[in-house]
Amino acid sequence: MNLKLNYNLPAVPESFALLLIFIASLCCINSYDGSFAFDDSPAIINNPDVTSRPLSRLFENDFWGNKLTHKQSHRSYRPFTILTFRFHHWIRGQLNPVDFHIANLVLHTLACLLTYFVYKKLLSKDDQYLAFYSTTLFAVHPVHCEAVSGIVGRADILCTIFVWLSIFFYDRCIHLQNKYTFAGNLIGCTLCITAAMLCKETGITAIGLCFCYEFIIVHKKNIYNLSRIFKHQSCWDFYVNIIKTRAFIRFFILSIAGIILLAIRFGLMGFSAPTFQSIDNPASFINNFFLRCINYQYIYLLNMWLLICPHWLSFDWSMGCVPLINDWDIRIIPIILFWLVLIMMIVQSLILKPKSREMRHVAIGLCLMIIPFLPASNIFFTVGFVLAERTLYLPSAGYCFIISVGLKKLSHRFLTSRIILIMYILLIIFWFSRSWMRSEQWRNEISLFHSALSVCPRNAKVHYNVAKIASDLGNITMAESEYRKALRLNPDYAQAMNNLGNLLKDQEQYQEAKILLTRAVELHSLDEFRYCTRCT
Repeated sequence: MNLKLNYNLPAVPESFALLLIFIASLCCINSYDGSFAFDDSPAIINNPDVTSRPLSRLFENDFWGNKLTHKQSHRSYRPFTILTFRFHHWIRGQLNPVDFHIANLVLHTLACLLTYFVYKKLLSKDDQYLAFYSTTLFAVHPVHCEAVSGIVGRADILCTIFVWLSIFFYDRCIHLQNKYTFAGNLIGCTLCITAAMLCKETGITAIGLCFCYEFIIVHKKNIYNLSRIFKHQSCWDFYVNIIKTRAFIRFFILSIAGIILLAIRFGLMGFSAPTFQSIDNPASFINNFFLRCINYQYIYLLNMWLLICPHWLSFDWSMGCVPLINDWDIRIIPIILFWLVLIMMIVQSLILKPKSREMRHVAIGLCLMIIPFLPASNIFFTVGFVLAERTLYLPSAGYCFIISVGLKKLSHRFLTSRIILIMYILLIIFWFSRSWMRSEQWRNEISLFHSALSVCPRNAKVHYNVAKIASDLGNITMAESEYRKALRLNPDYAQAMNNLGNLLKDQEQYQEAKILLTRAVELHSLDEFRYCTRCT
């Protein structure tokens, strides 16, 4: 097969590129026969919305089957995702995890193929070949294993699919002149954004991505152009003309749609925010505003590091897994470096170089990476987790896009092009292998929970889950040891107290069992005890 050289990088024919992307997207296929693991139990097995409740009730409850207005609800409203789970149960008449896993794998492949065509929309004519390099990175990124091999991660995959579809519809709105096709595609875009939001809350960010796509890619504008509005009449005329054209209609309708969707969403929640415990997101409970912000920046840095080096992966990052920064800490230095690099990229791409094609690509890549991450950033509202790898599924598309743009920049020199290409291939092989190993760990709870011991040894929930599995398997010695480790790390861990107390009671160690069970009841009322954690 002949490969045409373009900027000293091989431009892969589209049919062959799609085949390679399809193969790359199968990096998690070994989890197809896995069992339900971790959050799959409360979201699917123990969720009446999936198995028994009337269909109408599904739109009144959160992702875990609780009333949205309940004080212990997580306020996660994802009825379309629950509908897909319910469809599996309706087809089979039972919950077969293999069906769920295969569906996730198919959806991931579909998301990867759509990502390829989205990248082609973002790239200029001469850079179309970069879509293959970007998408292959996206297809094999190990941080996706939680979303693909963990069944509840389907929410992120479905959301990504509908976000990409909304961009396709929006692009057609821009380039088709017929007023009926314009209206039809604008409605299609709005419906896809709505569907994305009903799969996962992140879907609302598709509106921002559509605006950035038109502003940066279609009109080739940036902040530099905005500064010229008051200096050059021609630039001012450009924006006046936008208001008079369909661009303003697109902006206006999507903005109104976004406001309506958010109003309905908050209305379903009873206009109240969810309440979490400090163990779920410790940084949010720091009283000092400055220290709270510093800890948030450190969490952003860790998310970025998971994209750069997805080696340390864990099913849960709460309960002491990420130590808080309470004073001067050496970790502040990488935070500063992280923001210096990010600000430099933003300034270069959005302000200093308005006519640079590469900088436009970097700018849209940053938008793809940052905007979908905003709902998980603790900026607008407090979230119930420290880190969640599945939340990086959509933002990773921006990261992979920026990497491919950098790859092109580095390969301009012929002497380095072969080295860069070899490094890229090695990275694909490494990430594919890492995804394969990680998806193997997601096949069952035993391997999943034990894999987290080396990543988050300070996480009480990890030890709690290892103990629970050991107890179910009859390994009482390990169960008792791990429960005690969980309590040493978190002395107020009511679930661990309860389980250890019952374990000791069965061993006729009544005195200590009574102390533990009494303390567990004191910490939480019976109702709170049921809902305060999803992994019980």
